[in-house]
Amino acid sequence: MSRKRPARKVRVEFRQNRQVRRRADDWTQRFRTAREQLEDVQTSESVRAKGDLSRKRTIVVGDDDQRVVDEALWRPGRVTKVHGLFVYVTDDEGRAWECTVRRVLRTLLIRTRAPVLVGDRVWLSDQARMHDGRPVGVIERVAPRVTTLSRRDVRGREHAIVANAEQLLAVVSVAQPRLRPHLLDRYIVAALKGGLQPILCFNKMDLLDAALAARGGADPRAQPDPIDARDAGASAPADETDEADEDAPLGGPSVSEVVAEFRSLGYRCLCTSVVTGAGLDELREVLRGRLTALSGQSGVGKSSLLNALQPGLRLPTASVSAENEKGRHTTTLAELLPLDFGGFVVDTPGIRAFELWAVAPGELEAFFVEFLPHVARCRFHNCLHRGEEGCAVRAAVEDGAISRRRYRSYLKMLAEL
Repeated sequence: MSRKRPARKVRVEFRQNRQVRRRADDWTQRFRTAREQLEDVQTSESVRAKGDLSRKRTIVVGDDDQRVVDEALWRPGRVTKVHGLFVYVTDDEGRAWECTVRRVLRTLLIRTRAPVLVGDRVWLSDQARMHDGRPVGVIERVAPRVTTLSRRDVRGREHAIVANAEQLLAVVSVAQPRLRPHLLDRYIVAALKGGLQPILCFNKMDLLDAALAARGGADPRAQPDPIDARDAGASAPADETDEADEDAPLGGPSVSEVVAEFRSLGYRCLCTSVVTGAGLDELREVLRGRLTALSGQSGVGKSSLLNALQPGLRLPTASVSAENEKGRHTTTLAELLPLDFGGFVVDTPGIRAFELWAVAPGELEAFFVEFLPHVARCRFHNCLHRGEEGCAVRAAVEDGAISRRRYRSYLKMLAEL
């Protein structure tokens, strides 16, 4: 049995933006009289120079390397929204608080992660007496996270979206905008990497039914994966990485084929429609009693689904552009919403792309469940399943045991990593 380490002192640096030096070449000083300059020197003297020691402070941390506070004095709660420097917390008694984060805590956490996320469990100190009784607090401690959903932003940094969610509901639409199977593959990898259970929701099924009726039973096609020989690397032949499906009207697999493919891999798939009400009862049961993160492209109907499940939310919605099939952003901030039938859901802003974060190239294969039975039979232990000799995964693709679409999706992600 391991012994818990006692509390210990550590040195924490101040944030760099507090270390801005005064500009050296202040030309106005040249026009002062000698007496004024002497007075400036006398008033600016300091006992100690501003060295490295003066840029740090000492704090006490515990076994989990987080600041030690007296939790009996603070209120526990959960973060519901983060807006700039303000963090909105609902305590365990249901009271809403407007908080800021203790400077030393933000400095301590910012090195390795986003300091505070929606879904975080926190402890806050009551500052209401200093704000005319308004529920204002300061976050003193953030509990270690169980799960984290993150993606890479446009600057190549981590964009952490939500903390401590149990499952990710990845919402896509079968039309307007068109279904993107490769995006679902990315969501699955990101969810598994962050410790969340992925659930796939195919929304706007009423548009699919209308298309089937208009085309005499012809199933509309999903958007083809943007993968070619350059994405796969020089070792992968073009005919294996860019299967064109030229006989398909839009180049990709049919919507029914995509749903059947994911179900065959063991992932739970929901087919929903706000217009007809299809699948809403099943979706309600999936969300009941759980903390769920919702994510998807703009315009796929995330807010409409939540409004249908709980009309009192009245979340704003918008139509999809007929020219480019892109939705408009109506949700601008991630927010934790309680559900009347039990559970919580984090409604997140719509995204245009979802790039993976902190997934190593050699780790990617573990998130493709159909690869796992074949990986051990590869000739080389560090096989990346591109063009290596004796690759059992590629052989399984040739034999039809692994979907070519999923394999191309894997190559696309691998090239980016």
